[in-house]
Amino acid sequence: MLQAYYEDPVRYAYLFQSFVFITRLLLHKSAARKSQPVILLTERSVSTDRVVFVEALLEQGYLDGLEAVAYDAWYSTVVNALPNILADCYIYLRASPDVCYERLKSRARSEELGVDMDYLQLLHEKHDDWFLKGTSVVSGQDGHGGTGSSRGGHLRVIDQHRRSPCGIQGRSVLVIDCSSDLDMAEQSAERDAILDQIVTFLLSRLTAKSQSQSADICDQVSVEFEQILINSQSHHQGTSQAPAAA
Repeated sequence: MLQAYYEDPVRYAYLFQSFVFITRLLLHKSAARKSQPVILLTERSVSTDRVVFVEALLEQGYLDGLEAVAYDAWYSTVVNALPNILADCYIYLRASPDVCYERLKSRARSEELGVDMDYLQLLHEKHDDWFLKGTSVVSGQDGHGGTGSSRGGHLRVIDQHRRSPCGIQGRSVLVIDCSSDLDMAEQSAERDAILDQIVTFLLSRLTAKSQSQSADICDQVSVEFEQILINSQSHHQGTSQAPAAA
């Protein structure tokens, strides 16, 4: 379906985005049901689909106003009925469009051959509009409110204050600069520092009840997010969503 969408986006944009939403919803519910995790990490969420990709399709003219109204109608109904599918916080893996384009070419997926710089630039702008504009930086703070290092500019924690669709405003965001050549598959002090900050950020978002279990899940979170960061180096710019189950 991805290839069909790229080949004829006007014809398949609404169908593709609807399919992506349903797929994400089912994956989220399946993972939560099977493992009952304290922290559930997802590469993207239904919020990203609505705020980034649907907005981009509207701007490109691939989705018309009537289709957008229909999408919003059932999107709002589902997330209001199932609020736990919305993330409690976000980790924004931010890279420049140029870097994303080079990584896209390196992984050489046949269905992505038609993706151009203009599209990546648009997605970059939509992510920044969502996560960076109208937000405040929690400067020099670690996840527990103490003073921490910015790790050479790789990390920022911000709080969202801008208006976003259907209950996703007001979430905290950890911004990670993923444009550098830091190899997340290779152990290094810089990599470990980033992973430590990620774990601290996520654990600080848990309820007091869940924090009592934090010692048991620190290593698990670090390992899982290390793999996400490794994958991000060969993927588009994106977000990781971290719904923290109470």
